[in-house]
Parts: sequence; C-alpha cells; structure tokens
Amino acid sequence: MILLMNTVILILISLGFIFFGCYKIYSDYKFNLKPIDNFPFYYCGKEYWYSRAVATVPFVFCKNKEDKWCVLANKRGEGTPDFQGYWNAPCGYLQFHVTGEENCSKETFEETNVKVAPEKFKLFGVETNPSNNRQNVSLRYYALLDGTIDDYQTNSDNSEKNEVADIKWIPLDEIDNYEWAFGHNNMIKELNSSIFK
Repeated sequence: MILLMNTVILILISLGFIFFGCYKIYSDYKFNLKPIDNFPFYYCGKEYWYSRAVATVPFVFCKNKEDKWCVLANKRGEGTPDFQGYWNAPCGYLQFHVTGEENCSKETFEETNVKVAPEKFKLFGVETNPSNNRQNVSLRYYALLDGTIDDYQTNSDNSEKNEVADIKWIPLDEIDNYEWAFGHNNMIKELNSSIFK
C-alpha cells in the first residue's frame, strides 16, 4: 500500500513538472507572438505609463597580483528566471528615483558585496534591439577599480535568495573558459579591446 502511494505521489510530482515546463514554453511562445504595447496605469491617483523595461549592466574591472585585469562576475543561481548556472556581470532593472550609475553601484553591491562609488561608472553602450532579451533596454557601464582584487571581499549576503551561486574575479584571458548569459562575454571582449589595449 505504501509503495502504491509513493508511486502515485511520484507520478503526480512528475506530471506537475511536465505541466509547468509546457506552460513556460507556451507562455514564452505567446509572449513573442504578441508584442506588448505601452499602456497607462494609475497609482495613488496619478497616471503612469508601462513601457519597455530598462536594465543596468555594470562591468567592474580590477587587477590581480599578477598585474592582469580581471572582471567581476557572478554565477546565476537557481532563483534566477533564466540562464541558471551561467556567468554574468552584475545586472538588474533600473529602480525608480536613482540614476543609472547609482543603480550600477547598488546591483554590484547586492550581487557581489563589492562597493563601487556611482561616479566610478562610465556609460559605454545602450542596447535597444527589441528582439533581444524580452525587449529590455540595457544601459552598459564599466568601472576600473584601484588596488588589486584582494582588496575587495566578495559574498552574496546581500542578494536575493538563490540569486547568486558563485562570485569570481575572472582574468580577461580566461573568459572563454566560462559560459556567459546575455552575451556578456562579447561585451567584456569589446571593453578589453577598447580600454586595455
């Protein structure tokens, strides 16, 4: 009897995973099929407009003891909506009432514990292609830190639960040894060829 109950429970759990997987595939298909248009909504008696989301992507660089430039990166954990297990620069949606540079500082601290002053960040690119990453607009920044990577302690204590699986300072000549989300490896290479050469 217990074996039968355990088998039924296992089948129900498996069906749940299958249903969830099919629903996710279907919802992603429907999202790409019918684009979202801007629309108004009301909050506290004021009219606001829902438009494309904006994210900031801060690329933070520092030298190691061997005098090699490294990029600060984190591995995406199980709590992220996509690209779990892939590496990326700290990134996140632009919050209300802050500048892009302030948001870069906040996201870097939350995801890696590294404190970078907002004024250290320099804008180097904007991505507006509506076919990329669910139409998010990405503001790309970089910052060069003084000292060596040993001067900056990293941890994920400030991040959301299961958002960050690992944090590393990756030497620029090793970035191809990692799997990257959102094409961040290509952006790092672009910065490497324009800033450090």
